[in-house]
Parts: sequence; structure tokens; C-alpha cells
Amino acid sequence: MGGIYLNIKGKLYYCIVIALLFLLAVCIYFLYFINQDITIRAVGTTVIILLFLLWFYYERKNTQQQNVLYQSNIKKFVLITRDGEKEKEWHCEGVKSFLIGKSTINSEVDIDLTDTYYAEYISPNHAVLNYAEGYWYIEDLNSKNGVGIKKRGEEYALRLKPMTSYKIDEGDVIYISKSKLFVR
Repeated sequence: MGGIYLNIKGKLYYCIVIALLFLLAVCIYFLYFINQDITIRAVGTTVIILLFLLWFYYERKNTQQQNVLYQSNIKKFVLITRDGEKEKEWHCEGVKSFLIGKSTINSEVDIDLTDTYYAEYISPNHAVLNYAEGYWYIEDLNSKNGVGIKKRGEEYALRLKPMTSYKIDEGDVIYISKSKLFVR
């Protein structure tokens, strides 16, 4: 029901914008092609500029409010053992990116799976989690054994195409090879 309402609201907004643009075109035509009075042209141009500035301000404020409304609810990523127990967790508040893999002498990762049961199947730079525009995304960094996502409510996991970003949501399960990260 909410989606239908938003769709109708979006169409109504689109129709209003088209009507206002048509009205603006008529006003501009009148101001610059029919009218000969320079004072009316100056006042009309000033009014049009002020209306555009108000519209841009309103759109910017509306976009900022929408971004706040759609902020991710994800608070942490939880590594689960083979027995279903919580092994480790990484909180993501204030973090923009996590590199997942195995730390080595030459490189360090944010989510280190070196000492997990399935470590032999995990690449040094296996995957990356990125936060952008209010959402978390995961990307397989061309790992040897792949990355999968099991969306909340789905029966099977989807194997990710390497070097492609996929949106993740709270309740999803991320498979780093055979290791499971719960998105909480």
C-alpha cells in the first residue's frame, strides 16, 4: 500500500513540475518577446531567479531528509562458528569501509578471519564492505573461493559476481567462502 501511495505521490509531483515549467516558459515568452517595458523584464527576471533558488533549496532539504530516513540499520557484523555460536563481532558505527580477509606481514585487514575454522579457504583480500549513501554494500575482490549473500527470508545464498557491489540489509548472511557473517 505504501508503495502505491509513493508512486501516486511521485506522479503528482512530476505533473506539478511539468505544469510549473510550462507556466515558466509562458512567463519567459511574455517577458522577453511580447513585453517592451524594461522594468517589467527586470522584476520578472528577479522573481524567476528567486523562485528557482527557493525550489533548489526545497529540493536539497527534501533530499537530505530522505537520506536521513533511509539510513542503514546495520550496527555490526557477527562471525558465527560452525556450531552457530558468536565468535567475533565488528561494530560499524562511524566506519565507512571494512576489508575482509586474512592479515599478513605485508597487509592488514579490518575483518581478520586468519584464525577461523575455514581460514584456508579465505583469500588475503577476500572482500570489502563499503558504506555509501546510507547503505552497506559488499564486493568480492576476485577471491578464489567466492562470496555469497543469503538475503533475509531466502532459502539459498546468491554467489556474487567478482568486482560488483551488492547491497546488504540487516538480517542477511554473508558467506566469505564457508565462513558466515551475520548482518545485525
